[in-house]
Amino acid sequence: MRMTLVVSNIRGGGAPFAAVNWANAWKSRGHDVTILIIHPDEGMGNDYHVEEGVDIFRIDLMDKPVPNKLSAFKQIVTNLYRLRQAVRKTRPDVALCFFEPLNVRVLMACFGLSFPVIVMEQTHPKQISFGKFWESWRKRIYPTAAAHVNLTQAACEWCRDEFKVGTHAVIPNPVLPVAAHADFSGGGRKRAIAAGRFVEQKGFDMLIAAFAGIAEDNPDWELVIYGDGGNRGAMEREISRLGLRDRILLPGWTSEMPARMAEADMFVLSSRYEGFGNVVAEALAVGLPVVSFDCESGPGEILRHEVDGLLVPPLDVEALAQGMKRLMQDDALRIRLGSRALEAQERFSVERTMQLWDALFRRIGLLPSSCGRRKEASGRQM
Repeated sequence: MRMTLVVSNIRGGGAPFAAVNWANAWKSRGHDVTILIIHPDEGMGNDYHVEEGVDIFRIDLMDKPVPNKLSAFKQIVTNLYRLRQAVRKTRPDVALCFFEPLNVRVLMACFGLSFPVIVMEQTHPKQISFGKFWESWRKRIYPTAAAHVNLTQAACEWCRDEFKVGTHAVIPNPVLPVAAHADFSGGGRKRAIAAGRFVEQKGFDMLIAAFAGIAEDNPDWELVIYGDGGNRGAMEREISRLGLRDRILLPGWTSEMPARMAEADMFVLSSRYEGFGNVVAEALAVGLPVVSFDCESGPGEILRHEVDGLLVPPLDVEALAQGMKRLMQDDALRIRLGSRALEAQERFSVERTMQLWDALFRRIGLLPSSCGRRKEASGRQM
């Protein structure tokens, strides 16, 4: 099967990381795979590792400032035409798109072409809007998709009612096997970590407030927040105001997040909302216990409360602080939760998510049904 995966970039974020991992896995299964990148200069750091034989096709559809609505319309039409030509050049049997509002653009660009298009949401659409224009077109164009994929059941149920797509599926993003957590404290401070873009969604203002409330009672702990973004200045000022510059660290982005997780003692997710929460699954996969807000979508379908982490009421800073404090002051609890956290390597493995993709492909006729394969096997035996 010839597969074209359309992504914004392959150097930052959960959607590109998942797309690259699936592309590599599909290539290893013998499929012809092309990754079409439409914003090649976006993202931080280096490109994710792409296996030899996966084709990379780059175009630049970055939206440029325009003086009026007519110019904006012309730019949209031009970009859609370029995207249509680029996808057609890859001659796919199926095109897959992994992020909104790129989903809308791909469906519009591929309208009327012979191959099916599958769109995947990396956020919960209820929680975020990409503007009236793209949101109105999403409702109009989504019914032309061959299938609509969400990361969580909660998001899928909402989208099933909102978008009239014939086939829906839930397929979580995968995690890669990594080395398990080990005690690297060496007599120094223990470490709670978090990671993400420094934007309002990630709730790092609440995380800083939560840590500040328990820092005095836990002098042997520090908080490290990996990432960057527009809120860095405000975060730095608040940390200074609290007198915690030596206890709350902002080292920037890292290309070795699994290694940084393996050196830590707990992970904290303070997001106001999530589509999935890839960093939660990644932290669990190294055996790191997690404290997380129980967002409407995401963490509650990854974390198992009191099994491999702690879920606290969303946006409740005091509850987040108490969850962190509980893990800080109970070594045995951290060890118990961390030992079960490692099960995420199997629960969210590439192979398991590939099985879910195979099931979806069978539902929309891209692969033979299980029944058909059993009949073929039976015929061969005869």
